[in-house]
Amino acid sequence: MNRLMIGEQIQKFRKLSGLTQKDLGEALGVSSSAVSQWETGGTPDISLLPAIADRLGVSIDALFGREEITQENMDEALPRYLASLPEAKRLDEINRLMCKVMKSFCINFEDQLADSIDISGGFQFRLVSDRGIMASDMSEDMPFVWIFPEPEQGYAAAFARDDEYRRLFLTLSRPHALELLKLLYQRPPKHCTSDVIVKRLGIDGEETRALLSEFAQLELVQELELETENGDMKVYNINDCGRLVPFLYASQMMFQSKGPVVSSFRRKKSLLRN
Repeated sequence: MNRLMIGEQIQKFRKLSGLTQKDLGEALGVSSSAVSQWETGGTPDISLLPAIADRLGVSIDALFGREEITQENMDEALPRYLASLPEAKRLDEINRLMCKVMKSFCINFEDQLADSIDISGGFQFRLVSDRGIMASDMSEDMPFVWIFPEPEQGYAAAFARDDEYRRLFLTLSRPHALELLKLLYQRPPKHCTSDVIVKRLGIDGEETRALLSEFAQLELVQELELETENGDMKVYNINDCGRLVPFLYASQMMFQSKGPVVSSFRRKKSLLRN
C-alpha cells in the first residue's frame, strides 16, 4: 500500500469536497488527528477505505491514484461526490462545476476566446454555435449556467405555437399582471383566496380575480374550488414556480448585456431554421 499516495489523495479529494479534517473524521468515526496522520504519510485501516471513498465521492482506485478518467467512472463518481456534500451546498457546487467545464470548453473552442472572456471572479459569457447555445454568469447576484443543444430539426421545432406565446405575453402585459405573478411566487407555497391576494396587492378585487382566472387558464397558477359552510370558494397557488425565475431572467437578457457573445466561425445555419 502506497502510504504517501493515499495520504495525498485523501487530502486532495477532502479539499475538493470542501471538508475539514474534522468533518471527514466525524463522518468516518475517527479523530481529526487520525485524518491528519493519514495525510502526512500514515495509513488508514483498510476496512475504512470504502467509507473514505464514499464520503469523498471517489472510487477506491482513485485513492491510490490509479483511476483512469472515463465516461463510465465519471458517471458514477460525480453523483457520488455530490451526494457526499451537505444538501445545502449541492446546487452551488453543480453550478460551479458546470461553469468550470464551460470555461475550459470555450477557451479550447477558439484560441482568441482567452482574451474575450473574463475567467476570474464574475465570469460571464454567451456562446452561440451551430451546435447550440450556452450561457453562464457567475456573478454574486444571480449565478447560473444554461445549456441548450440544438435539436436536429432546429429550435423552432421545440417551441410552442405563436398564438400561445402571444396569449402569454398579452396577459403578462396587462396592468398588475407581473406584480401579481411575482407576489404569488414570493409567498410561501400554500393556497390563498383572492381576497387575501387583493389585500396584499392593493388593487381592485374584480381585476385581481380576472387576472387569476387568466393565469389559471395559462396554467401559471393552480385554481381549486373548496366547499365551505358559506358556499364554494376558489383558492389559488403558484403552479410550478421554478419556471418564473428563468423566464424573467432570460427576458432581462434580451434587453441587457450580460457578458461577451461568442459566435463560432463554423456556424453555417440559422439557429431558428425551419
